[in-house]
Amino acid sequence: MEGFADPFPLVVPGSNLTSTKARLLLMACLMKFRALPVAADPLAPTPEDTERLAAATAPFQKVFDSH
Repeated sequence: MEGFADPFPLVVPGSNLTSTKARLLLMACLMKFRALPVAADPLAPTPEDTERLAAATAPFQKVFDSH
């Protein structure tokens, strides 16, 4: 995968998207898929919190990969 962000389960790399297009896609994803889950303690997330967040970012990544 190419782009400015390294592929990582908790990061949605935008590949070659401009910042404007990436922001618009992010807004569309948030409206369609809702906000991402928040850990009970964001400074010390549990493995379950991390898994839940990784699963929630997967649909976002599919949208970003297709544009």
